[in-house]
Amino acid sequence: MSVLLKIAFRYIFPRGNINFITIISFISIIGIAVGVAALIVVLSIFNGFRSISEDAILDIDPAIRITSHTGAYIDNWQEVADKIKENATACLQTKAVLINRDKIEVVELIATLDNTFPLEEHKCIGKPSIADNDIVLGIALADRLKVTIYDTLKLLSTKMLEYSFHTLQIPQAINVRPTGLFQCNIKEYDLTNCYANCNIVRQISNAPLNACSYIDVIAGKEDIEATSQNIASIIGQNYDVQTWKDLNRDLYNVMQMERVAVFCVLGLILLIAVFNVLASLAMTVTEKKSEIAILKAIGGSNRFISRIYIVEGIGIGLIGTALGFIIGIALIYGQIRYEWLLLDGSAYITNVLPVILNWSEVGIVCLFSLSLSAIATIFPATRATKLQVAQAISTE
Repeated sequence: MSVLLKIAFRYIFPRGNINFITIISFISIIGIAVGVAALIVVLSIFNGFRSISEDAILDIDPAIRITSHTGAYIDNWQEVADKIKENATACLQTKAVLINRDKIEVVELIATLDNTFPLEEHKCIGKPSIADNDIVLGIALADRLKVTIYDTLKLLSTKMLEYSFHTLQIPQAINVRPTGLFQCNIKEYDLTNCYANCNIVRQISNAPLNACSYIDVIAGKEDIEATSQNIASIIGQNYDVQTWKDLNRDLYNVMQMERVAVFCVLGLILLIAVFNVLASLAMTVTEKKSEIAILKAIGGSNRFISRIYIVEGIGIGLIGTALGFIIGIALIYGQIRYEWLLLDGSAYITNVLPVILNWSEVGIVCLFSLSLSAIATIFPATRATKLQVAQAISTE
């Protein structure tokens, strides 16, 4: 071990009695460790919940959606579907009104052109069918309308309802019956989505024959961006290609802002701990000024003196960061392996607190901690180099 490292290590862990400066150094190490561990754990929890949210959204929304850039409908949808050579489904969608006695709800009326129900795995009551005048409702929507399967509802377009209000005529509604209810655990969809036969949707929306509102494309979660760019280059500029992030832009932005906000708040723990590093180093300069003077007198350069305090500060940061890294990783793997923290399965999608470790984020946290520790050494190191030998010895 070099002389520089020995001196720096001795300043961190002095022999003999533990003084106030040593206590501050230990507090700094603990503070850095707590900050690093907290950041690793909280970011992993955010990753876990974000993954669950993404999976829930991708169960309902497509990975990629193609819409017309020039109008409400895609007329040549079969040609577009043949071009992209992906697993694609053409859909019609329009706003409609469902009426059950005195209950009225505006819904998103959706139909696939092949008349299949896309949420088969989310059904909770009945046998979902969208043949003829059958419809399938979200369970929250059914609760608001106070209906169950095989009741009779009236379905009409928003324009038809508006026209009836203006003319004081009874609207010509279509009688439909729910054959099943679904629950996808996304409140907005359970409350507004309604699936019906494409002929019913076309009649309500007055859509052109063989036209669709959009084309949904299934793609792997990891390949979505590359696939969307490839599709956009193939089909040209007359179409808009959106990923699930674009379709849920507000939700995605909120998740990102939450992560940044939490990082900033927990980063304050590290910042306070780093202030302690600065304070302990500054006090060490004052306490060790005679030793600094002796080092200068025997030929120690200013660079050598400053490097002692830089190494001491980085050493404190390194020890604290290493401890925080070990604690954080141990807590994450402990939760994954032993499921220490449980959630109420009736209130959440999962009954275990989800955690996903992202090693790139762990690296950023550790680098952030070490960078702050290095910055905290600048003032004490500079102050130590400005100490005059004669003045330091005369005051002792």
